[in-house]
Amino acid sequence: MPCCLKTKIAPMIAAVALAVPALAWQGSVQPVDPVVDGILTQLEARQVDDLVADLQWELEYPAEEDVDTKTGQVWFKEMDPVARFRAHFTKKNFGKRRVKINEEHIFDGRWYRMIQHDTKSIETREIRREGDTIQPYRLGEGAFPLPFGQKKADILREFDVRLADATDKDPKNTHHLVLTPRPGMQMAPHYKQVDFWVEQQGKLAGLPTQVRVASLQGGGQVKNFITVTFSNVKLNRGLSPSKFDFKVPGGYEEEVTRLEPAAEIRLGGDAQP
Repeated sequence: MPCCLKTKIAPMIAAVALAVPALAWQGSVQPVDPVVDGILTQLEARQVDDLVADLQWELEYPAEEDVDTKTGQVWFKEMDPVARFRAHFTKKNFGKRRVKINEEHIFDGRWYRMIQHDTKSIETREIRREGDTIQPYRLGEGAFPLPFGQKKADILREFDVRLADATDKDPKNTHHLVLTPRPGMQMAPHYKQVDFWVEQQGKLAGLPTQVRVASLQGGGQVKNFITVTFSNVKLNRGLSPSKFDFKVPGGYEEEVTRLEPAAEIRLGGDAQP
C-alpha cells in the first residue's frame, strides 16, 4: 500500500489505501440506484473479524504495455483499539522478467513498517499515536482505508457510485462498482476513479475481492493504474494476534519517522511498494 508524505516517502501496499483525510463536506448525497444501495448495504454488513488471502498487486502506466506485478499473502485482524495487517510479497514480475523477492509490510496499530529482507533494510513510520482516536482504516479519515468494512454513508459522501455492466474480464460472480470522487473533495485532484469488484453470493458475499485505482498527475491526466486482487480468501478463522508481531532482526538497518503534527498521506505517489 503506497503511503506518501510531503516529506520522505514511505511505501505500503497500493490500492488497499484509497484516500487522504477528506475536507469537511457540505454537499448532499444524490439519490442512489436501489441495486447499488443494496450492494453497499451488503458491503457494510460484511463481517470481517480476520482475513487471510493470496495477494496480487499490479502497476501499469497508460503509455506502457508491460505491467509490474507482485504476489504474496495478506493477513488482517480486527483488534482493540485498531485492526492490524501484514503483507508478504515473494515474487515480482517486471514485464517478462520474473524474480524472487522477500518484502513485508506490517501495521501493528501504531507503526507501519516496510521490510526489505534482501537488503536488510526497514522503513518505519508512525501512523497513529498512543491513545489517538483516529481510525486509520476508515474512508476519508485514515491512512489506509481498506476495501472492506466501510460504511455506506462514508462511501456515498466521498463518491458518486454506479454499477458497471458485467464483462468477461470481471472476476466471476462479482458486482462491479465504479466510484468517482465527488467534485470539491480532497481526493478529486489525485484520483480519477476507484473500482470495486464485490462478491455477489456465498461465504464471501459483500466482500470486495478486487480493487483498481486510477491515479492522476498534473493536468488531470491518468498517471498509473494500481490493481489489487484477493484470492483464496479465508475469513474469520481465529487468526492469532502474534502474526503481527515484529522484532528488528540483528544486522538490519532501520529508519524511523515519527508522526508530524500535520501530514498528507495519499495513494499513488512516486514511490511504489
